[in-house]
Amino acid sequence: MKYSAHIISASRRTDIPHYYAEWFSNRRREGFAEYRTVYGGGKHGYFRVSLKSEDVVGYLFWTKYAGSFHDQLNKLREEKIPYVFQYTISGYGNDVQENIPPVDKVIGDFCRVAEELNSPEAIQWRYDPILISNTYNKCWHLKNFEKIARQLSGMTNVVNVSFTEPYLKIISKAPEGEVVRWRKPDHDRHKTVVRRHSDMQFVGEEEILLLKELDAIGKAYGIDLRICCNLEYISFFPRAQCCSEDMFKSYGDELFTRVSDLPAGPSRESCSCVKTVDIGMDTTCLGGCFYCYVTTNRERALINYEMHNPQLPHLR
Repeated sequence: MKYSAHIISASRRTDIPHYYAEWFSNRRREGFAEYRTVYGGGKHGYFRVSLKSEDVVGYLFWTKYAGSFHDQLNKLREEKIPYVFQYTISGYGNDVQENIPPVDKVIGDFCRVAEELNSPEAIQWRYDPILISNTYNKCWHLKNFEKIARQLSGMTNVVNVSFTEPYLKIISKAPEGEVVRWRKPDHDRHKTVVRRHSDMQFVGEEEILLLKELDAIGKAYGIDLRICCNLEYISFFPRAQCCSEDMFKSYGDELFTRVSDLPAGPSRESCSCVKTVDIGMDTTCLGGCFYCYVTTNRERALINYEMHNPQLPHLR
């Protein structure tokens, strides 16, 4: 089977660094991984992608805590295989993200990952999504964001943000007692949501002012705020690019050119990312984040995790 050069995303769909380090190690040793998407898995139930060094341009890791993954990162560096990070730190309580470690522990791990990279360009902070509710209000976000930004100063140059998306399958999972202000709906994508939940509240002018204040706080610590897939705000702030040639720039001109030559691969409308191959699978993450559109059933995710065999070529 012939493969084209690609960036491996690990993963938008699940937190591979946090939960699946052994599986990732085995897949690299075997030289391939298998995966399915929401649309299926090809002729034999799974798609297959090469993880051989000659086929992989680099890795893009997504995580909320990479504590168990540092041995894998050490091996990548020893083998001179490029990697970059989208690292989420939001600081919410366990009512919002049930199984994420305490924020100070996560910040410490972010800094450890950043210090092992060539440049702050290679790791971006995700303060995403911005949950607006009666508990997590403007004052809470200003204080929380400043605390995180201060400790990440010098470690990253970018913070990517968006507001909580009103996916139909997550609305009922909102924390009890919280009145959420959702991202403004798109009438084509969210028409069922609006019809079924006519009493929903949405972000407005006050939240634009919040973004401007967060941007000012970030800039004070050398961190620029960018908008991820919220088209309505790109007239105020730069558009995020979660996978780009700039993230790989510190690895040298040759790699920068290779990434620049890859085709665009938007994951949804207004996404401006370079194309990647994502080896994660839905309903395998134990984070328990209510706003997650990939894991809609926490009990099923736990069952999948307990049944997971790290020797198999796919997560489930």
